[in-house]
Amino acid sequence: MKNQKIIVGIDYTKSSVNALNYAKLLAYHSNCDLVLFHLYESPVLYTNSGLYMMSYQSVKKQNIEKMNLFAKKHLDEKINYTTITTSGAFKDEVNNLTKSNNIHSIVLGLESKTKINRFIFGSTTTDIAGKIDCPVIIVPESYKKHAVGNAIIAFDNSELPDAKCLHKIKNYINTTQSKINVYHIKTPNELITSKNENFKLDNTLAYKIQTKKSKSLVEGITSVVKLNKAQAIINIARKHSFVYRFFNESHTKEIAFASKIPVVVIHE
Repeated sequence: MKNQKIIVGIDYTKSSVNALNYAKLLAYHSNCDLVLFHLYESPVLYTNSGLYMMSYQSVKKQNIEKMNLFAKKHLDEKINYTTITTSGAFKDEVNNLTKSNNIHSIVLGLESKTKINRFIFGSTTTDIAGKIDCPVIIVPESYKKHAVGNAIIAFDNSELPDAKCLHKIKNYINTTQSKINVYHIKTPNELITSKNENFKLDNTLAYKIQTKKSKSLVEGITSVVKLNKAQAIINIARKHSFVYRFFNESHTKEIAFASKIPVVVIHE
């Protein structure tokens, strides 16, 4: 069986270099290959005679050469990798990759609280996570002491995720050999109280759902991260919920910007 692949978004910023360093560690732990993915735009020059498009082949060649040099500088022989340099819409290109390859996850850098890494090209992290069929791991640029193996699942506890989502979570846990704690962050504005006691991944593996009361979602997650010395937050992004969407787009952004450790966004 071929190794799974981890796609890393590269735009040559410090944030994407940091994301690559994290992805290397993740690849070692999960026995995955790396795919360094760079999306470029063909430059347009404005002259007195109007618009002038530079040669597509020339621009592509320059970007491929730059990526190859970057890969040689930051990677060694201990890890298998390939590089992809192309142009187009980010979500379309990555969706094509996920359909034709055995993708473990996509790793993206988060540059600051006010600016998501330019690699996302104007989209939001949650928009990408909700439309790409694999886990998206958001790595804060400030997160330097990379580690894998201890994670929390922040769970809304209103209803269990669907089977496909559970399979993605189980694959992440198994490949990273992570120790898991599952928490229901109970806030004052919560509308219902669920009777779910266990977070069941399959017929043989289940985790007790622990409840943490907190004034806000971020405050509660920050508290349990410190309590468990967690190295990642697994955030379940729901497509729908008949009652409410606890981890909706605004919540996922809120978690990602506030977190000092990687956030693993897994959608239903």
